[in-house]
Amino acid sequence: MLTKAKAVKVMLASDDSETVAILCNCMAQMAMQVDVCADIDLAAGKLCHAKFEAVVIDFSYGAKALEMVKKTHEMTSHKKAVVIAVLNDSSEMPDAFRAGASFTLVKPLLAEILAHTLRASYPMMVREMRRYYRCAIEIPVRVASDTRTDFLAEAINISEGGMAIVSTTPVRVGEQLSLTVVLPGTTNEVQITAEVCWTKDPGHIGLEFVKVSAMESAGLQSWLSDRLEESLAR
Repeated sequence: MLTKAKAVKVMLASDDSETVAILCNCMAQMAMQVDVCADIDLAAGKLCHAKFEAVVIDFSYGAKALEMVKKTHEMTSHKKAVVIAVLNDSSEMPDAFRAGASFTLVKPLLAEILAHTLRASYPMMVREMRRYYRCAIEIPVRVASDTRTDFLAEAINISEGGMAIVSTTPVRVGEQLSLTVVLPGTTNEVQITAEVCWTKDPGHIGLEFVKVSAMESAGLQSWLSDRLEESLAR
């Protein structure tokens, strides 16, 4: 059974109450989940422990804001996150883009321009969400390897890059397995080579995909996109 996906998550680093109010109001209309942090050092720390599809940085912090833009894209988990720089004036725009900002807004924020920017950036945020989106499923998985007898397992979630399964057959971390699955609502078998990246009792196994054909990868991405859109629409 599918579970409802969380809304797009946005980190907003700003200590300007007017800027925060305008951004939060507009983002709420687009069902974005906003984490407001007035301390930019604390905001930067949160990026190390939580995943956000977008990061909005107020340039009233000066050099620290510019550094946070750079560091956001240096982090593996936020390498492709949407970064929106809220500038004090347009003269900061070149530095913001050179640092890696995806979009810029200039104070005072105008509702029409803000809405246009968020509409333009939202599909990018959803694509970033899809990269990490894990869809809850309950389907059988046929598992094979060169060193053991084939066995059946049950998949409990799947993403673009991996899958979690439950099985009574023990496996080793680092072991490569060949998986055969049929995604719900489809009829074609998907063949995937995966590596065991973690195990947890009783019988829970985390798998990272290491080989998926281009055609099957595109099919999986399309299927996950449909599931994500369905859950966001609820």
